[in-house]
Amino acid sequence: MHPEVRSDKPGACPICGMALEPLAVSAAPAAEETAELKDMSRRFWVSLILAVPLIAQAMAEMFTIRPPASAANISAWVQLLLATPVVLWGGWPLLERGWKSFVTRRLNMFGLIAVGIAAAYGYSLLAT
Repeated sequence: MHPEVRSDKPGACPICGMALEPLAVSAAPAAEETAELKDMSRRFWVSLILAVPLIAQAMAEMFTIRPPASAANISAWVQLLLATPVVLWGGWPLLERGWKSFVTRRLNMFGLIAVGIAAAYGYSLLAT
């Protein structure tokens, strides 16, 4: 967070995209911080539950005999269905902050992450 950025409400820094920190330091955590942590933790665990079978299915194809074309086609669609909520819902805060960095023309790491997510997911859509 940059020292010149001041805001009366929680949110993301318009320059770097990181969460804004309060000026006054207190021993008790602020409600806004715990709300953001809870949201990101929930997104992580739900995405992990969907990602484990996705990774297992993708790696199984590399270690076993290749399935017939029809089974491989179904497998690709199942993988896309498992990956879509992980990318679009689990990664939404990253995509949102990345988009904001492009709109405000203050490029930061979230812009780079969003480009990587969009390129990988876009390629997966085309490949499927």
